[in-house]
Amino acid sequence: MKYLFCLLLMSLSMWSYADKDDLNTLQKQQNEWFIVKQDNSRQITTYAKNEEGKKIRSFKVEAVVDASLATLARIHFDVANLKKWYWEALDSKLLSKVSDTEYVYYMRFQAPLTTDRDVVIHAKVEPYQDVVHPYMRLSLKSAASTLPVPQNMTRIAAFDVDIKFTPLRDGKTQMEVEGLVDPAGDLPAWTVNMVQRQAPYATMLGLYRMIQKPEYKQLNDPLAFKYAQK
Repeated sequence: MKYLFCLLLMSLSMWSYADKDDLNTLQKQQNEWFIVKQDNSRQITTYAKNEEGKKIRSFKVEAVVDASLATLARIHFDVANLKKWYWEALDSKLLSKVSDTEYVYYMRFQAPLTTDRDVVIHAKVEPYQDVVHPYMRLSLKSAASTLPVPQNMTRIAAFDVDIKFTPLRDGKTQMEVEGLVDPAGDLPAWTVNMVQRQAPYATMLGLYRMIQKPEYKQLNDPLAFKYAQK
């Protein structure tokens, strides 16, 4: 009984905090980005935006990553290991390779206090091309699929993420991430928005851990997909 009482107090505390936070952000104008987290030491800034007519906020990340474009492309193309650094990811696997710049994959995520979520993602790559196209773009969108939804799982309604990688002169890469994820189900908007505030920053920290691994700095092995063209 004491344990249940503590859980109730924690839940009420979380509700109060989230409700106050949402009231503060609702006062911000629609369609304007506001800073959620600014980590100057790691050069990561995350933002959120109240989209007009939507209960779920968009998110954005701006970061300068101490890694080459090739290293970052290798990490993002290694679909089987996305689960090692994406926020709350439980599984990730490649479903099909459409071409050198297009593929489809599956991810499953742990969801707090509710059923886990999964999604089928259609990825398209716009390769880097010096001067003409001086960045790589990776566009990720949830895709309709005949893949059955596992028992006790909810399929994500919308997963729309755009990632732009721009190489810098000092060997680093500027990353600009923008997106919106609708986890579906009967979750209250404040819960979803609380996750949206945490997930982008936590995922970037996971990416920073991966760039330290020697297998992603090895540039001799061919990549699974084309990240640059002459």
